[in-house]
Amino acid sequence: MSEPSLSPEPFRSYPYGGRQWLGRTKHGICRRGYGLRHQRVTGQSACAYCGISLVDTYDHWLMMSYDHVIPSSICKALVIPQAWVDDIINRVLACSGCNGFRNRYQPQEHFACPTNLDAFITLRDRVFADRRERILLSHKEDRQFYERRPWTIPTMR
Repeated sequence: MSEPSLSPEPFRSYPYGGRQWLGRTKHGICRRGYGLRHQRVTGQSACAYCGISLVDTYDHWLMMSYDHVIPSSICKALVIPQAWVDDIINRVLACSGCNGFRNRYQPQEHFACPTNLDAFITLRDRVFADRRERILLSHKEDRQFYERRPWTIPTMR
């Protein structure tokens, strides 16, 4: 069913390498509804950005969220058809931490409105790479903050 593609992770596990329309997901609860359907269709079970498994423990499963790779706000500004915005090939599973980092994504460059599937996929892959880089930088910054443990009150001697 899947064929080799040049798409970045996680899209390689998607049918057709994430390079063909797969349809929209239905509304409901991510972990029990559309997230589960997404897992079954794509084979994705880890956060697309940091790689943490979203199914190995109950606590990780609770962190599962569903993310538009090209955010809806950017798609709206570019006048990208809503069916493209909500198609599974523009969606990934993400942990709630990564989905919250840089959640108001704004591209550094101007994008032209894609007029066909190949152009949309090229845009998706560019946005995914940029967002992933920014999210991993946020992880690094937050880990440094966390390791300083600023909430720990020094003990008096």
